[in-house]
Amino acid sequence: MEELKLDLKGKDHDLWIAPSAEITGRIRMRDDAGPCTVRIGAGVTGKWNITVSGGATVVIGEDTTCETAQIVAQRSAVLIGEDCMLSFGIEIRTTDTHAIYDVDSGDRVNPDEQIYIGDHVWLGKQAIVLKGASVGSGTVVGTRAVVSGVVPPLSVCVGVPARVVRSNATWTRTVGKGRLDLDDRAMSVVRSVQKTP
Repeated sequence: MEELKLDLKGKDHDLWIAPSAEITGRIRMRDDAGPCTVRIGAGVTGKWNITVSGGATVVIGEDTTCETAQIVAQRSAVLIGEDCMLSFGIEIRTTDTHAIYDVDSGDRVNPDEQIYIGDHVWLGKQAIVLKGASVGSGTVVGTRAVVSGVVPPLSVCVGVPARVVRSNATWTRTVGKGRLDLDDRAMSVVRSVQKTP
């Protein structure tokens, strides 16, 4: 059986994994620019390969499931809500890893940026979420879509770059002919989004 491997360099990191979480993979933490934070909520499952550095933060909300995901957070944060479903080969990156500079000014032109993924979001197989992205609650991100901007709640988005192809839609964990109104978690997200002005 696979285990979770920890690769921690530096000190004062904040690593918390809920006792009920059942995860495998690897968590790497580096304090090259300050201690990092990784917090994994109750009921989280799956294979997660998480690398944080430069004081970055990764938070994974309760009951989020994953087949395989790679998260790279550098000098920024990845915030994933509750009851999300991540398929195989998911990639989430707050950074381009290597810096790009304007030759004349010497300024960096590709800074690291936070990623926000709301509650009850489904990321399809091999979806990629890039720095600065915000995916609203209840949203479906299609297979191999690349998200780099803002996706509103209760949307379906597909393509490269990802674009919204359907609004006022969400998903349920029930396979086949499941009924949305019988999925309490999904309906809670729908009601919450609809109440927001």
